[in-house]
Amino acid sequence: MHDLITGPRCAPLLFGAHGSGPADLEGLEQLLHRLSRMAADLPQLAEADFNPVLATPDWVSVLDARVRLVPRDAQDPYPRRLR
Repeated sequence: MHDLITGPRCAPLLFGAHGSGPADLEGLEQLLHRLSRMAADLPQLAEADFNPVLATPDWVSVLDARVRLVPRDAQDPYPRRLR
């Protein structure tokens, strides 16, 4: 997860460029882990859009979130083959 945060060209902004303090990188990693867990636990999750995310030196907050779910595939109660 750390490489996902530090890899983009804009990553220096997270480390305190332009006179601001460094962002809470552990909080950002925690946010990515929780989003990953949500995607694994909810197979009907089609999209998740967190924009903007505010990251300060002390905390991380998602200011706007949109999630799109699709109907779960119904399981066929009558198997087509014998097991």
